[in-house]
Amino acid sequence: MDFEDVQISRRRRALLWIISIFLLFGAVALLLAVSSFLLAMRENARRERCEFNLAKLYEATVEYYNANATFPPAFTTDENGQKLHSWRVLLLPYLGEEKLFSQIKLDEPWDSDWNRQFWAKTPNVFRCASTPINNYEDDETRAKRCAYSCIIGPNTAFPESGDAVDPDLIVDGLANTLMYVERKNPSNWMDPNSDISVDQALEENQKPVKEREDFGSWHGRGEYVVMCDGGRRFLSENIDNSVLNLFFGINDSEKIETPDLPEDEQNDAE
Repeated sequence: MDFEDVQISRRRRALLWIISIFLLFGAVALLLAVSSFLLAMRENARRERCEFNLAKLYEATVEYYNANATFPPAFTTDENGQKLHSWRVLLLPYLGEEKLFSQIKLDEPWDSDWNRQFWAKTPNVFRCASTPINNYEDDETRAKRCAYSCIIGPNTAFPESGDAVDPDLIVDGLANTLMYVERKNPSNWMDPNSDISVDQALEENQKPVKEREDFGSWHGRGEYVVMCDGGRRFLSENIDNSVLNLFFGINDSEKIETPDLPEDEQNDAE
């Protein structure tokens, strides 16, 4: 083999090496693109499921209203005013969970020796697939799977007094009043103390997104909520408190402007 042949052979090997590198990088890029696509598809499916859950909670609340002429109270109390059970327990018969509802002792606190056995039986409608799951050993922490709350306050659809609200009293309009929201850190679905107060929500909304603990979600960019007319919205994580606060009240008598609602997310949610 003469010198020229050696040079050609080296060039061919170099060319093959370059082609191999390009093919390798192309394969990696393709795998990353496919992986990103699959992750996006999975998150979209989780968002759709979250919306579906909120829609089911609204439908159950309407059925509760048809049977009781009010929305469910945020919690029930005993004769001494001590909290017994969450609104979630009251919705069970309207969520296809009649058997579970019949097993719970409503005249005993949610954390009584008897009722504790139901902590880990969180109905799927109260779960959001995007919320990380706790895998701790103790039953109390492992039972925290609920990803939805109401907003409690003196002028909300769920008064802190525990009174049940007649929707006819929501003069701001059902479409302008929040019913249920996502919560970032899951809670025990039976806990009547686990809902979010107006002050708590406004305080958390001012924190950096990564530091928020309750009011928020794991979806990114914001959280899903359902209004008292059944409409679902995607509230931007950057929504101003002055706008957010108007969604809480039932008789603020103020028009709500929502510049912080991303158009694409808003269209998806409606």
